[in-house]
Amino acid sequence: MKLTGIEVHTGNSSDITLFSFRDPKAINPYNVKGIDGLDAASIIPQYYGSVGSDKYYTLSLEKRDIVIKVGLNPNFSQNLSYSDLRDALYKKISSSRTGKLTLQFMNGSEVIAGISGFVSKFESAHFERLQEVQITLLCDEPMLKALTPTIIGVSELNPLRTVIRDDESTAPHGFSFIADISAGPGIPNFTLSDPNDDWVFDLEPVGGFLTGDALYFSSDYNRYVYIIRNGVTIYLADAIVPGSVWPLIFPGDNVFSFSTPNNISWRAISYYPTYWGV
Repeated sequence: MKLTGIEVHTGNSSDITLFSFRDPKAINPYNVKGIDGLDAASIIPQYYGSVGSDKYYTLSLEKRDIVIKVGLNPNFSQNLSYSDLRDALYKKISSSRTGKLTLQFMNGSEVIAGISGFVSKFESAHFERLQEVQITLLCDEPMLKALTPTIIGVSELNPLRTVIRDDESTAPHGFSFIADISAGPGIPNFTLSDPNDDWVFDLEPVGGFLTGDALYFSSDYNRYVYIIRNGVTIYLADAIVPGSVWPLIFPGDNVFSFSTPNNISWRAISYYPTYWGV
């Protein structure tokens, strides 16, 4: 991930920029001295399959704590003090209606990725000659993710063997899609798999799928699967066949295949590029 700057945002119009690699001016009121917790310090292996037969493997991270050390640099000629800067920072943080701060990782003016967290600590060194504050963010979703999705063009995709290539991400991640049941009287189940790998995601709803159904799926942080039939939303969490593996996208080529490609067509596919750390 190529970076030229890191910004901290509250999500409101009063966003604060704490640090930029391009603009480390001594006159900045807030100078970041360090940020800890941006690497992949604790990668956890996860296995899927029957007991004693680990047939599928992926990786994840635990919740991430990010610690930002910010030096205070008041302009005494404007009658500003260390307390003024601390108070202003408190106000900026508490102005977020979501209670979260977002770190944005920049390459020039482009936002490459971001991560959000709740402020769990705000610690101050009041009696040091050079005063600073230390802000700790608790990030339930530990991965660094792009803020806007990558949209896959589906017009040329083959449902029998769909290849999605991700050259941006450094970590596996979920994705979202919409698929249409578009031919025949319907199908009893929906199966998505990789013909070159030993995993399958299988849905078997009562009554099967009908022509005109639209299947909505996401294996991202907030997973869901449901169909919209004649304007009615029908959730399918209880239709997932035991042993199914939620499909993911890994860096490089990813191959997906429908079990009945003549009855199903892609309508939309998207994902957020994801990174272990910086």
